[in-house]
Amino acid sequence: MSAADRESPLPHSLLNTPAMRRACAERDIGAIFMLARDHAGLTQSRLARLCEMTPSRVGDYIRGRARVRQQHVVERVADALRIPGELLGLAPRPWEDGESFDPESVPPALRPKLADSVVELELFIAIDVDKDGWVNLTYRHTVLNLTDRPLTRFARELWFEHGEGPLDIAALPTARHQIAVERIHDAGTLAKFACRVSPPVPPMGSATIAYRCTGGRFVDAHYWRQAITRATLRLTIDVHQRGLAALRDVAALEEHPDGATQSIDEHVRWSVDGDEVDITLGREDLKPNQFVTLHWEVARGGG
Repeated sequence: MSAADRESPLPHSLLNTPAMRRACAERDIGAIFMLARDHAGLTQSRLARLCEMTPSRVGDYIRGRARVRQQHVVERVADALRIPGELLGLAPRPWEDGESFDPESVPPALRPKLADSVVELELFIAIDVDKDGWVNLTYRHTVLNLTDRPLTRFARELWFEHGEGPLDIAALPTARHQIAVERIHDAGTLAKFACRVSPPVPPMGSATIAYRCTGGRFVDAHYWRQAITRATLRLTIDVHQRGLAALRDVAALEEHPDGATQSIDEHVRWSVDGDEVDITLGREDLKPNQFVTLHWEVARGGG
């Protein structure tokens, strides 16, 4: 039995049904979740954990209150439920052949600059905000270890302007590694912590390190400022906020190590559906000591 077979939460018999194939062809994530719930015994909570969403968001998809528009969400569902890429109109997923990430796919011009470092192949940040401003924050780091030492520890820091503190940070399960959160320092809504990785990521190996944070809140200012601590080939910030009367403005800014700043508004996409908004910012080939900030101005509940 292959690694993909062992890790798949869906039986092959379900993947081969006309209903599942139709749902995949239409990228109807709600129908996929419903079939997984009814025929594979996956609860709404487990689907949420596997796909790095909130249970309420999974429920919205199942009930048809929301539709997936972003490509990266489709990819995340494919990887979490081990749905072959061809069924969803995607390229073959990295796990389909049982191989880990191929370092040769790193652009040749970047390889000398990335030598002896840990590289973020992808940094994905999901910011789910409820009608009262409370945030369910998910981080997913896909890293490549280009050092000559095993990667056992991954230091991180999170901060909110408002919240009930200390922040609650929990590791999320991944296919090949166990992640444990080690608290280093808590000061109100500032948390310094490390993710311990088991088994360690070997030299030239890759891993996904994922965790969720709750306890932070947006009150007046709605923004996320992301520090780039290591070379990052792809960054995605995905915001979903509920309970809005209007989305008034969206803007994004990139700060360079030399202090220069530039607008990156052209890299932002957003959509409004009733009282909900989805905002996505995507950037590529970022360097250490850069900052990327996404601002969004909203009116809540008719205010």
